[in-house]
Order: sequence, then structure tokens, then C-alpha cells
Amino acid sequence: MKKLSDKQSVKEVIAQMTVEEKAKALTGESMFSGMGMEKYGIPAVRFLDGGTGINYFQLYLECFVRNHDMSVDGGAGLFDITSEAQVVPMLLELDENEEAAKKAEEKLQKEVAFMKEKMKAYIPDGVLPGCFPPGILFGATWDRENIYEAGKALGKECGFYGIDVLLGSPNVNIHRDPLGGRVFEGYSEDPCLTAKLAPSFVKGVQSEGVIANVKHFAANNQETDRRTVNEMIPERALYEIYFPGFKACVQEGGCKTVMSSYNAINGTYSAMNGWLLTEVLRDEWGFEGFVVSDWGGAYDQPKAYEAGNDYDMPGPRSVDTVVQAVENGELDEAVLDRALTRYLNLVLEMPIVVGRKNTEMDYDYSQKAAYNAAKEGIVLLKNENGTLPLNKEEKVCFIGEKSKRFIESGGGSANVRTDRSTSMVSCAEQIAGAGNVSFGKIEDGADAVVVTVGVIGQEGFDRADMELEAKDKKLLEETLAQAKAAGKKTIVILNVCGPVDMNSFIDNADAVLCVFIPGMEGGRVTADILYGNINPSGKLPITFPQKYEDGPTYGNFPGRDQEVWYGEGIFVGYRYYDQRDVAPLFPFGHGLSYTQFEIGNIKTNTDKIEANDASGVVEVSVTVKNTGKMAGKEVVQLYVAHKDPTLPKPPKELKDFQKVCLEPGEAKIITFAITNKELQSYDSGMKKWITEPGVYELQIGNSSRGIKAVAEIEATGYNPYGVNEKTTLGQLVIIPGALEKLMEFCPDTGITKESIELSILFASTGELGDYWKRIIEPLLDGMNAQQKEDRYKEMLKVMNQFH
Repeated sequence: MKKLSDKQSVKEVIAQMTVEEKAKALTGESMFSGMGMEKYGIPAVRFLDGGTGINYFQLYLECFVRNHDMSVDGGAGLFDITSEAQVVPMLLELDENEEAAKKAEEKLQKEVAFMKEKMKAYIPDGVLPGCFPPGILFGATWDRENIYEAGKALGKECGFYGIDVLLGSPNVNIHRDPLGGRVFEGYSEDPCLTAKLAPSFVKGVQSEGVIANVKHFAANNQETDRRTVNEMIPERALYEIYFPGFKACVQEGGCKTVMSSYNAINGTYSAMNGWLLTEVLRDEWGFEGFVVSDWGGAYDQPKAYEAGNDYDMPGPRSVDTVVQAVENGELDEAVLDRALTRYLNLVLEMPIVVGRKNTEMDYDYSQKAAYNAAKEGIVLLKNENGTLPLNKEEKVCFIGEKSKRFIESGGGSANVRTDRSTSMVSCAEQIAGAGNVSFGKIEDGADAVVVTVGVIGQEGFDRADMELEAKDKKLLEETLAQAKAAGKKTIVILNVCGPVDMNSFIDNADAVLCVFIPGMEGGRVTADILYGNINPSGKLPITFPQKYEDGPTYGNFPGRDQEVWYGEGIFVGYRYYDQRDVAPLFPFGHGLSYTQFEIGNIKTNTDKIEANDASGVVEVSVTVKNTGKMAGKEVVQLYVAHKDPTLPKPPKELKDFQKVCLEPGEAKIITFAITNKELQSYDSGMKKWITEPGVYELQIGNSSRGIKAVAEIEATGYNPYGVNEKTTLGQLVIIPGALEKLMEFCPDTGITKESIELSILFASTGELGDYWKRIIEPLLDGMNAQQKEDRYKEMLKVMNQFH
């Protein structure tokens, strides 16, 4: 019996297997383990969430799923404990009954203590994992290096917990609507920012030998009806908005697994979508790993394998339909061989086969990575009259339970329970002294009041509105009014999963600091920012609108009757606000600093680029100077705007950025390279990316509404939207000046503008190329065949300028 040993053995192992064995080998054995087959040397691979830290509840469930009574004090069964424990954090944030919330917290702590004790048989000392920031805060860092370090730290922890495939590392679904339940997991509303950052996380995870997994492919942008919703999405929007993050993780990041999504795209569920999983993912992008279904998402197993969904999770699950499909000739056995080859080739690279790089918990590495990520991503939204940073001698009152412990992770598969949390209040006491810090109420002698409010994000549920939690909103409004009346400085900490409506309190807040969901080090980082130990440098990865009704998806989210139309097309986020000239509360890319920066002196090395030459490069540079009195970081953002496009385009699109650290008075030159790729748009009619000749603005600033310097370049060359040999005479006649220019190429032929216009009455669909060859060319007396062909080519080149 040949066993799996190397890539050469894969084919031999598969050849020995029955159809049923092949199908079972491609189906999970349990909730988070792949099917192990000892006789073939195939190990049971361990899958687990997630991108914010190890989901301890999933680990607990997996370790004990086959055991007998694993209940707390012999009470409820294992599944009841685990599922309830995952929901309790959400209930704690939503329940306005303090007594009920207290009891829920007590029960949860009892369950956590119970799990830690039981897990000692599997994990030394029942160690709890670290909790890292989610995608939205990573997006706010605009910082590849620290995202890489966070991925690496998480990869190290995976080694300790014996995980082979880390699910959702990362989640790159776009922030289509601020109410999306999993907005906090994704990086941004912008495909460029997502595509520039997310591959770093993949590289960090895989640097530790763990297999990364990018999810959910594709367009998993809502939780309402998430398993059944049919999303009608224009092809151009898919290519320009919803695909780039995945493509970058595959091509640049080298991500080895992809998770298909639950939803249908244009009528076909993702796990059964051959166009998505084979034509796009493999044929166009060159993906060579395996695709795993979202849990229970392979609704039709044979069709899923046929489409390119290689692995079906979770298990156990019957494979009878697969076996029958092969026996009936509905599914080629070679499809199973193909999927199994992809899977086994990657199994050979997994820690369970090659060994684990890390078997010890590196607490310091995780702590540092979580701290630095939060440090780079927390965003200062407002800071009137230098309210922040606080002076260590000031008396500061902290209000709201979340001031003691933030919402550190979202709900669902991204939920992480850790015992390494930091408290903003405790850290503030360490910085300023206990005598200068109080909690719970506004003291008479206080100089400043800090109020923390929040909204948790939750897998399985979209938000109902952009409001804060009811109890938090009431607390915030009352506290701010009281503090303002007493002449205190007011600071609001937004511990939120996404944008919130600030209309009821923004005017009474002197400073607003958005920490999003910051992970275990959020409390420490926020205290350091409040007191100026850190200069904030985060920038918004998502627009904060004045009100929800201003947004691009208002009235079209989350759809109706399990169907939603992406009517906004490519105009997502700031693209829509710019197009409609709607002023947001805080624009995409916005974020303040304790210092000031100037951006100017824009220069380019050339003002021309060939539209159809991928090797052409324009270098554009600006000078950035710290004009303030404190060292700080600025994110220099490059946007491109096509001045007169044929294909409708947003007023501007982010194409690149750099985060730069400057000492007071220091200046640096920042240079960006522009190729024709940065000027492209996807034309769904032509089924390809197009760089249209024309004038483009290179806009550089510090937010989508903070453009500081502008330069123009011209893309030259063949215009696919210009007049060409396929242009009909009917189209030609309505283009100003086109017929007159054509006449210049056929003098002394008797052909006139009027005669062409007359011919249109009989053949308006006739094409220019055919008309030239059939009517004009025979009348070009005195020219040989080569001269006529040269005239034809020159005519097309000149006429192409018209569109």
C-alpha cells in the first residue's frame, strides 16, 4: 500500500483509492478537522478561525466533540455551552438589563474557566490565545509592515495550538454598506487599500509554516440571508471593486487556500460557480492551491467539485450523492482526482506533515504585534483647540464600562476570548497616577471627561441602523451635556465595528478618537495616545457619512426576498460621495495628528505615458514636511482622476500611498510610480482592462477630500473607444468633425460628406473599414497596393482620435 510521502506519491495514492474514499478524503471528518486516512498516510488536517486570534471555542469544540458529558457541572451538553458562549459577548453589549448582563458574564466566566481546565489535556495549562485587531483596524493603519508582524504573531500562536490552516487570514470582503455585520472583519471600502495591505497578513501567517486562507470568495457583503441571497452584481464592479483584494492575496501574498462564500453571484452560488472558482481564480489569476467551502456552503457536492470547490467542510457528511454522481456518469471521477491532487499537494506543506515551527507561546511577540497594529490604526477624528493630548497633571474622569475593557473582538467566528486584555483606565492610572484618574462619574475638580461608547459587529446579523447601543447613546449624551455645562474638556472614544451616527453628540465632543475594535492591547494603546506617549496616525479605511441615508446603498441593502441588486456598481464608498457631491462627516483617508504636515512641490519626470505599453512609468513626487512641534506620521495618498473618460469613472480613485514618519521640521520627498495599470478600467463589453488615452490628474493629499497637490499627465496611443475600422457610418456621422477629417484622406475620389450621409440612409450599420475598402480605395487612382494600404492605416490612426 503506497502512502502519502511526497508530491510524487500523490498520484499513486489517489490511484489506489475507491470513489467513496476519494469523496470522503475531500470531506471534513469533524467540525474543524479534515478527514484522516491512516492507511494512505493522509493526516487529519486542523482548520480553525481566525484572523483576529485563535477561536478558543472552536478549539474546545474540536478537542471534545467525540467525548461524553463535557458540560459545566454536568448540565447542558457541549454544543449548547459552546454556541451559547459565542453569543454571550454580543448579548452583553446589547442587553440593557444590568442584572441579566451580570449573570451572563458570570456564566461565561464559569464556562471559560471550565474550558481552560478541560483543555489542559490538549493545551499546556489551558492557555488562552491572544486577541489581535480585525481587518477594519488593519485597514486604518495604512501600514504593511505592522500587518505582516500581526500575521506572523498569529502564525506563531497557530503553531502552539496545532493549527494547520488558519481560516479568514484574511477576510477581504469590501465594506459595501456600513451596516454589514462583518464590516469589522474586512479591510476597507476601497479595493486598492485592501489589495495593498492584505497580502502582508498572508505573508506573515505563512512565514510561520501555517497555511493562510483568504475569505469569502466573493462578495460576502451582508449577513442577512447570507446562505441564500442572490447578489446581482455588474461584472465591472466585481473586477474593479470586489475581486482585487482576493487577487492580490493570491498573486502577491501567495495565499495557498481560498474559502468560497455562501451567497450566489448573478444566480449561481459561489461554491458551485465554475466561472468564479475556475475561470477567474485559476485560469486568470493562476491560483494553484485548494478551495474550501464555507461551513455547509457546498450545497450541491458534485456541482461544487465540478466548479472547482475542492474541499467540503465541515464533517461528518454523507458522500453518497458524490458516489452516485460518478456512477451515473454525471460527475467525472477525474474531477475528484483533480481536487484531491490539489489538496494532498498542499497537505504535504502543512505543519502536521513537515513539523511545527513553534510549540511554545511567544507572549512578548504577540503583545508587541497587537500593540503596534493598534498604535498605527487608531484614528483621531476630531481635536478642537488641542484638546488632546492630555497633560499628566490634569484630573481626568473616565465614564462607561467600556473604558475599563473595550470590545476587543467581534462576534462569531472572529470572536476571541483572551486573558491578556488591557484596560484604558488602569493604563491611564499608570501614566498619570491614580490620584489624577477617576472612573464612573464626573468629579467636581475634573479637567477632562473621557466617555467610551461602542457597537459590536456580529457574524450572522447585520446592524439595524448606524446608532450606538441605546444605553451607550443615552450615557454619552447625558455625560457630554453635564461635562460641557461644567466647563470640562470632553473626549469621546468610539469602540465600534464601523461608522456610527454622530449627529446627536459631535458638537459637544471636543475630541473624538475612533479605536474601532482594537484587540487585547487596545486599552494600553489608547491610554498612550490620550496622554501623548503616541502620536495617532491612523486614517479611515471607510467613509463616515453624515447620515446613513447619504450612502450609496441606501434603499438597496440588504435587498428583499433573498435578492439584492448592486445598483451602485463601481460607485462604492468615497467614489459615490464624490460622484454625487455629498459631503461626508469624515471622509475616506481622514485622520488627524498631534502635529501638522504640509504636502506640496509636486513634480513628474514626464507628462506622457503610452496607454498600451505596460513598461512605461511616470514618477510623481511630492515633498512632505512636519511643520509642527511633535514627531508624527502622515499617510500620503495618491489618487488618479481621468478628466474626460468615455467609460463612466469615479471622480478619483486611490492608486497608492506611503506612510512616512517625520521629526519636527523634517521634510522628505515621497515618490510614486504610475504605469498604465493605474490608469486602467475594466470594460465588461470588451471583457478586458482598458487604458484609455487622455488627460489624467495625479492628485496627492491626506484624504479623499484633502487633496494638496495636483499634476497632469497624458496617456497616448490607440484608443479602443475611438473611431476604428468597426465604427459604423451611422456612428461616424454624429461625431463632430469626423467626416470632415475622413474627407482629407480621399481627395479627387468624388466622395463627399454629403454622399456618405446619403449612403447612411441605405446602410447606416455599414462599417468604416468595409466602406473604405469597398468604395473609397478603388477610387484612389495613381496609388499602388502598398500605398493604398499605407493610406488606410494612416487614416485609421488619425480617425482614432475621434470618439
